[in-house]
Amino acid sequence: MRKPFVLKALLVMIIFFLLNFFALSSAKSYASAPVKVMAHTYKDLDFLTYPQISDLKNKTAQNKINAILKKHIQNSYNDYQKLKKSMEKIQGDPLCKEAPSACQYEYNSSYKVLFNKDHKISILIYDYQFSGGAHGNTVVTTYNFNTDNGKRYKLDDIIINDANFAKVTTYATEYIKQHPDVFFTDSDTLNAFKVTKDHAFYFVVDGIALIFQSYEVAPYSSGQPVIIIPSTIYK
Repeated sequence: MRKPFVLKALLVMIIFFLLNFFALSSAKSYASAPVKVMAHTYKDLDFLTYPQISDLKNKTAQNKINAILKKHIQNSYNDYQKLKKSMEKIQGDPLCKEAPSACQYEYNSSYKVLFNKDHKISILIYDYQFSGGAHGNTVVTTYNFNTDNGKRYKLDDIIINDANFAKVTTYATEYIKQHPDVFFTDSDTLNAFKVTKDHAFYFVVDGIALIFQSYEVAPYSSGQPVIIIPSTIYK
């Protein structure tokens, strides 16, 4: 008489196990699933490329993120127009005939996705300008978002108090000292160096990466150098 009951109980346990297994698998997959990112060109100018995300469940969050990214490229376009007008004004200058390269100009916007999982995405947009001279200049802007609600992270959302900012500053300073082939290591640079809430960063596995502008803490040849900060330093 107990056999049907035992079989029924066993079947219920198996079904319960399978449901939980697939639920956990689905949750894990969702947690690590990357967001779809598509490249767009602004006003059909192939040198002004910017990202837009899609397929988020929360369309309000998706629209919020896309609006911020589109605002960036609109500002880039305005900067390009200013550069174009200023350089066109000097095209008749005798210098342009003597040394044409001195009057050449270029503008370019591009992006990289450097982190895209666990409900977070880090997108870096690079704006490059050249207006004659030895070389151009690139400015990098970092965008870090929560893909569940569209919140844009600032560094003080990650490093939550002054004590932890001090730890990060100390760690980064020691890293700079150990890499004189990349960074300026003179006493003036090191004494003035301090990581603040306004510093550019992006997410990496088990931490964050601080990224620096050209000339900020290193020579032009170093580009935009990066220092990886393990989460154990600030948590």
